[in-house]
Parts: sequence; structure tokens; C-alpha cells
Amino acid sequence: MLHASDQAAGLRRLFRRTPSAVVALFTSGRSPRDLAVQTLTALTEGARRVVAIDEHAPDRGSLLAAFGYPDGGDLLGALQGQHDVTETMREVADGLWVVPAAATVLAVPLLDETPHARLEAGIAELQRRADLLAIHTVGDVRSLTPFARAAGRRLLVVEASGVGARGACQWIKGLAAAGAGSLEIAVSGARDRADATALFASLNDFTARHVGLPLVWRGEVERDPLADAMTTPLGARHPAEGAQAFIRRLRAWSSQAGVAG
Repeated sequence: MLHASDQAAGLRRLFRRTPSAVVALFTSGRSPRDLAVQTLTALTEGARRVVAIDEHAPDRGSLLAAFGYPDGGDLLGALQGQHDVTETMREVADGLWVVPAAATVLAVPLLDETPHARLEAGIAELQRRADLLAIHTVGDVRSLTPFARAAGRRLLVVEASGVGARGACQWIKGLAAAGAGSLEIAVSGARDRADATALFASLNDFTARHVGLPLVWRGEVERDPLADAMTTPLGARHPAEGAQAFIRRLRAWSSQAGVAG
């Protein structure tokens, strides 16, 4: 028997007329992958379906390895016509699917017309199947991937520690240099609300003094409804606007990267 939250989620998907929002997930702390797992799991609350495109290689912090699953089935195979994009989706937890894409990230700037058309169609299908499409970004602020650049929303989850705070400052500087319009912040592992808000205030002060990148407080991963925050519009903009623009930006950035290469 379905719970009310399961029924509500089913109705949202049944009557969806627009693709789900896309968010690039950045994490800063002593164990970035554990933070990513915690955050992605939190985003499934309320029977939401989250599809995570994982940019990490099997030996470099992949999500499948974190959940104890063997790696394989990279999204690139679907772009090469070897299988359907849905065959790359691996359900690792209730409401959470992982799509390995480490090889795809490297190949995107080199794709010609046919595989790039398959990429766009595949992304659209993943969006159709999810309440939120998350990009588990490779942790290199110096060279953001096409997926991370194309995402309309960016969420930085910061561990409440010295390591987390210092890493967050590096991400903020890098994302500002990459032209991010704003950055949403969530805190994990704080002793209490005062500790979490103090960390956010210090990051906000850092951005005001050094980079001018607007920060948006999204609360604590353990205590606040992060799923609600990330599946509703950012400001007055309809979430579909950013979702549909994701593919357009990905196409444009891939073309630029291909020319540059």
C-alpha cells in the first residue's frame, strides 16, 4: 500500500509537463564523497526521485563504490548507441539512481553531431524520470566540467569543520571566477543551529570582501527540508526554465570546448 507521500510523488511525475531542475553538487569536508551521499539521500525525502550523474571515476570516489555496487555502464555507451540511456541508471537506494559518467565528461567536447544528439535526448529522458537531476561534480575547482558549467543551480554542502570552511572558500572563489550567478549553501555536521549559521555568516562575509558571489542559505542537511528547497523555484524563476536551459548551455559549452581543444 502506498503512503501519502509516495502517492503525491507519483502524481507529480504523472502530471509533470516540464523536465526536472538540474543542480550541480559540490562538497567540502574531510570526506567529500560521504557528504555527497548524505546530501543525495536527503534529497530523496518525501518520496522524491533523484538521478545523480556521477562524474567520478571508479577509483576516484564514485557513488556506486560508496554504495557497494560494482562500477560499469558509463553513459558514454548510450551516446555510442550501445544501449539505452535508462540502462545506465543504477538504483542504489530508495529513490536514488546513479548514472556513471566519468568517461562521458572527458568525451563531451569531442562528440560529433550524432552522439551529441543522443546525449541531449538522454539527458531529457533522465530529467523526465526524476524530480531532481543532480551532477556529482569532480572536485577540481580549476577546471569545471561541461555538466557543472551547464547546471542552472549550484549547491555547495560544507562540513562544519576547518577543512570544510577552507575548501568552501576555494570553491566559492573558483565558481565566482567561472561566472556563477549565485551559490546555494547547506551545512552538515554542525553542533547546533548557531554553529551552522555562524559558518554560513563567515562564508557570506568572505564572499562580500573577496568575490561578490551571492550566497543563498539552504539550511542544514540533517535538520532542514533540503529536498523542498532544491525542487522549488529559485526566486521568481520557474524551475523548468533552468532545466530546459541546461541542455542548451551544455551544447554551447561543449562546442566552445571542442573549438578550444
